[in-house]
Amino acid sequence: MNQFGNLRRPVWLCIITALFLAACAQGAKLQPTLSADESAIEKNFSLLTDIPIPPNSTLDVERSLILGDLDRWTGRIILNVGQASTKTFALYQSQMANFGWEPIMSVQAEVSILSFTRGERAATVQIEDRTLGGSTVTVTVAPRQSSTPPPTGTNAPAAPAR
Repeated sequence: MNQFGNLRRPVWLCIITALFLAACAQGAKLQPTLSADESAIEKNFSLLTDIPIPPNSTLDVERSLILGDLDRWTGRIILNVGQASTKTFALYQSQMANFGWEPIMSVQAEVSILSFTRGERAATVQIEDRTLGGSTVTVTVAPRQSSTPPPTGTNAPAAPAR
């Protein structure tokens, strides 16, 4: 009987440790952007209203940085998505235009990249497969660079000789 009493303590310790670790899990569940049909995604995400959010996405809170909100935010969001990178790539390629983004370029590869502009802002979407299924999406949004030439002066690079 005393032997079984000694086993209870390690079992309870394991259970408490498991509950503690589960409570500390990183990531906040995001509300997916809803669609009336497969070809259209509505703007229905409460914090970021200007990009599509794939279904079954969680935000990596620790690695994301969001300054501002709605369609004025700047920063980087990292999403863990519950679908393959090819499907996620197709979603961003087809749906960013529905949110007012104009495509600049896209490359579909092991690490896929899509670039867009919208007014005075630019967005880059990076998509890659996760090891245990699904994909990771990194969306970076920042003000566009102006098209004015860089200033000349002592710190400016020298013009090439002709």
